[in-house]
Amino acid sequence: MTKDPVFEDAAREWLEQIRDRVRLSTYTQYRLKLEKNILPYFTGVRLGEISAASVREFYGKLLEDGVNENYAVHILAQLRMMLRSLYPACGLPNPLGEFALPRNSRTPARREDFREADCYDALHRSLTEQPTLTKAGILLTLTTGLRIGELCALKWSDIDLEEGTLTVKRSLQRVSGGGGSRLVFYAPQSSAGERVIPLTPYLRSFLEPFRKEGSLFFLSGSQTPVEPRTMQYRLRAFLKREGLPDLSFSELRKLFANRCVSRGVDLVTLTDLLGNATVQSTCAYFPRSTMDAKAAAVGLAAGGEE
Repeated sequence: MTKDPVFEDAAREWLEQIRDRVRLSTYTQYRLKLEKNILPYFTGVRLGEISAASVREFYGKLLEDGVNENYAVHILAQLRMMLRSLYPACGLPNPLGEFALPRNSRTPARREDFREADCYDALHRSLTEQPTLTKAGILLTLTTGLRIGELCALKWSDIDLEEGTLTVKRSLQRVSGGGGSRLVFYAPQSSAGERVIPLTPYLRSFLEPFRKEGSLFFLSGSQTPVEPRTMQYRLRAFLKREGLPDLSFSELRKLFANRCVSRGVDLVTLTDLLGNATVQSTCAYFPRSTMDAKAAAVGLAAGGEE
């Protein structure tokens, strides 16, 4: 790579270099952010002209243009990652230093009227009344922490009702590229993602009436999978019908994680169940502790001291 190239040329070369090192879906997301959001702002700019100040200005412009704050932070994270790779490759000093990503100032407030325990209980009750395959899929995420892509890729051969286990082997995602999009199955990103999850006796009996031949997909009961976007629509339709808070599958995983911790499950075990690579990744599921929780913890540690 030449010294101080035009940023667009360096960025496209970086994209080509990582093509075979990351998952197709990840590469597609990098390419879309680069072409749609990053390159238009830095057109004609040389790599050495990009500074911490210009990166902050870029973030401000994204927000001015109406880009979702959370997505803008993801775009900024990609730009920072690229620059940290490109500066040394071109023999340029890195002016970003310890450049920190902005914190999202918005506080989610979609469950004001529900405590998490109430939300979990109401969901569980609604899902187990008049069971359907869609409800069974939502219940699996709520009670085992499956990701939506893992749920959509699940086959009956992955579920052993006799032994009471569910094995996660693959995930499903729709990726864009080449003028269209397609469904792609891929193996877990890390060894932690491929895991065996125990099924409770209740779940085993709940799933038994739906049992199909092993080669069929769990959610559809056929050779054709239900794709993640469709399953998310079904979840939201179900929640609306039941008068429950609007949740995503990621938020169902968080409900599962919080339920486990509130019942004394240690973080190492929970990390294994969720298929996360590190305990630190699991900790991101939890909000900051409340004063009541801190007081209870101090009380337990004190062991009844006056």
